[in-house]
Amino acid sequence: MDAKQALNRVLTCENLQAYCDYYSISIEQIKQEPKIAVYILEHQSSLEEMIAGYAQMSTLNQHICAEFQQCEQECQNRIKRIG
Repeated sequence: MDAKQALNRVLTCENLQAYCDYYSISIEQIKQEPKIAVYILEHQSSLEEMIAGYAQMSTLNQHICAEFQQCEQECQNRIKRIG
């Protein structure tokens, strides 16, 4: 795949902004240097796995926070009574 084809594919990716954030680049930089798009596509599967992993972790973190919310509230109330 040449750089121009890679650029067209990358610019239509659902997670383009996540790729830009990960590599600390802008969409404009990718447009100006299409070889960056080739690099992104070469590593796309790893990035997609990482994105999926973070999405799963966020769900788990929400459950953990929900479980400890009551405990946190009890601690806050106890601190208010003591202080």
